[in-house]
Amino acid sequence: MTQSNRLRPFLLAGVAIVLANVGVVLWLLLQSPSAGQEGAGDRIGRLLDERTRSESRFDLADEPYNICLISLDAFRYDRTGFGGNSRNVTPNLDRLADESVLFTDATSPSAWTLPSHMSIFTGRWPSIHGVVNKLRVVGGDRLERASLSPAIQTIPEHLSEQGFICGGFTGDAGVSGEFGFSRGFETYLDDEKFGGLPHSVPAALSWLEAHRSERFFLFLHGYDVHGQFDLASGYSGRFTPGYQGSMKGGKDEQAEIRERSLLCYTEEGGPRASDLMSEADFGYHLGLYDEKVQAADEQVGRFLDALRRLDLLSRTVVIVLADHGEEFGEHGGLDHGPTLYQEMVHVPLLIHFPGYSKQLEISEPVRAMDALPTVLEALGIPLPTGIDAVSLLPLLRGEPQEIEVIAETDYRLFVHRRMLRDGPWKLIFDLRSGQRELYDLSVDPGEAQDLASRAPRRTYEMEQDLRGWMRRVRQAPESFRDLSETPIAEY
Repeated sequence: MTQSNRLRPFLLAGVAIVLANVGVVLWLLLQSPSAGQEGAGDRIGRLLDERTRSESRFDLADEPYNICLISLDAFRYDRTGFGGNSRNVTPNLDRLADESVLFTDATSPSAWTLPSHMSIFTGRWPSIHGVVNKLRVVGGDRLERASLSPAIQTIPEHLSEQGFICGGFTGDAGVSGEFGFSRGFETYLDDEKFGGLPHSVPAALSWLEAHRSERFFLFLHGYDVHGQFDLASGYSGRFTPGYQGSMKGGKDEQAEIRERSLLCYTEEGGPRASDLMSEADFGYHLGLYDEKVQAADEQVGRFLDALRRLDLLSRTVVIVLADHGEEFGEHGGLDHGPTLYQEMVHVPLLIHFPGYSKQLEISEPVRAMDALPTVLEALGIPLPTGIDAVSLLPLLRGEPQEIEVIAETDYRLFVHRRMLRDGPWKLIFDLRSGQRELYDLSVDPGEAQDLASRAPRRTYEMEQDLRGWMRRVRQAPESFRDLSETPIAEY
C-alpha cells in the first residue's frame, strides 16, 4: 500500500470533522436573527452588552417604547437584596435588578416626598422649582398652599406634547395633584391619602387595558413602606422575634415619636429620639418596616406579571426608584425629612430596558432625578429645555461623566441643610447654624466619624463648591423662614 493510500482514511476523517463543525456553525447562525430581523429588545440588549465599545450608541428613536416610572415612597436602598438586606424581602425587585441597569449609589434630591418627587418630575433642583414645602409664606406671615409655577414645565407635560398619553396612580399626600403633579396627565389618581400600591395598582392596570395600544407614560406610586401606612392585614412580627419592649407599632405611634424627636431641631438641648427609644425599640420599628418592604415588593411583582400578561413589558422601559429613605435611630431620629444622611438620601434606582437580560451595575454617584432624562435620550426624545437633570447614558456606555450630586432639605421651613458629594466624600452643611460635617463613605458608610475638623482643607473646598452652587441657583439663606409651629396635620 502506498503512503497516500495509507493516509487516505485519516484525511477523509479530518474532512468529515471539518464539515461537521461547519454545519454546526451554520445551524447556530440560522437560529439567530439576522441584522435585518433583530428586534428592538435584542438591539438594546446588544448595545448595553457592548458598553465598553466606544462606538456603541443608544439610538432607539425608531422604537415606540412606553415608559413606566414606579416610585416606592420612603424606600431605603439597604433594605433590598441587591442593597445588602439578608432578610430576602425583595425577591421581585432583586429579579428585576438582575435584568436592569442598577445604580448602586443614587442620591435622592431631598429627604422627603414633595420636593424630591417634584425634582424627579421637573428635572430641576428643589431650590429652582420652589416646591420645597406644602406651605409657602406670602406677604408677612400669611401662608398658602404651595404649587409649581406655571412657568416650569413638568416632564409628563413634555411627554404629552411628544404624543404620549399619561396616567398617574398615586397615594396622594406629598404627590397630590394640587401641587402641580397632575399636569400633563390624562388621568391622575390621588384620592386616598397615604395610599399604597394595593389601591393604585388595580386602577393603573385598568387604565393600561384601555390604553395598551397607545404610547403611554405611566406613573405608579405608593406609600407602602411609609411611616403613615399600616399593613391592612396587620403586622406578623416575623422580623421582631423576642421583642419585649413597650412599642406597639402603627402610624399613630410613629407620628408621635417623629414629632417628639423633631424638637431637637427647634429647642436648644431638646430631646432626641435616642433619648425616647431604646436600640431594641428602633430595631422593632425596622422589623415592621421590613414587613412593609416585603408586602410592597409583592405588589411590584404582581404589577410586573400583569405587564407581561398584557404583552407590555417587552415594549416598556421600566424605572424603579424611591424619593427618599427612612431613619431608624442611625443618627438619633425616626422617620425622614430633617437630615441628609445616607439612610435618608441613598435610594434604589434601576432602569429595565426591554430585551436586556443582564445586570449592568453603575457604581458612580448619580442622582435619582436623572432617571427620566436618561430614558428620554435613549428613546430619542428631546429633553425639556433648561433642566438641571442630565442623561446618564455616557455612564452606561462606559464613558466618564461629571455629575453634581447635591441634596437639599428645608423640611417644614425650619430645617435648612444642603449636601454635596465628591466621589466618596460627603459634606453636609447646616445653613442656619453653619455647622459642617464631612464623611468618607468609602470607609464610613454609616457616617459615624465626622472628619470636618481633621480634614479642614477638603471641608473648606467642598463648602466653597457648595456655596458656588447656591449662588448659581440664587439661594439666599437669609430668606429662609421658620415655620416650626406649623400644625402637624399639614405634613
